[in-house]
Amino acid sequence: MMRLSELRVGERAVVRRVEGTPLVRRRLQALGFVAGVEVAVRRCAPMGDPVAYELLGYCLSLRREEAALVLVERLAVYSLAVAPKGRLRVVEIGGGRGMRQHLAELGIGEGVVLTKVSDGQPGPVVVAVRGQERPVGLGMAQRVWVVVAGPGDR
Repeated sequence: MMRLSELRVGERAVVRRVEGTPLVRRRLQALGFVAGVEVAVRRCAPMGDPVAYELLGYCLSLRREEAALVLVERLAVYSLAVAPKGRLRVVEIGGGRGMRQHLAELGIGEGVVLTKVSDGQPGPVVVAVRGQERPVGLGMAQRVWVVVAGPGDR
């Protein structure tokens, strides 16, 4: 485990525990920092403090001293192009509206669990979504960010 304040911009983690006085713990938990919640580091102020975090669909800023009270476990996030074969959960899609729309037509969106069938060497990456295999071009696959799906992901 590590502290939330140790993560860099772009990294993701899962909250494991919140430390501090009871008052501070309650405040951080009320903001959404509870065990099992996924958090992403979005932006950092020019002098390094505060830092913007995204969790539960919203973004908030914490000072590093507050973030140091949140213990997390870093998630290994891959682009779909280089992710290992097997069950994966989509955590983020980079790119514009057109790409998001095209991926949605393929059944791929944030939160979707898919199975990577082939690496796309040569050709497109092949994924199975809801039992149907679909090709995803390498350029698109590089903008789809995934984590290895856990037993609770469906």
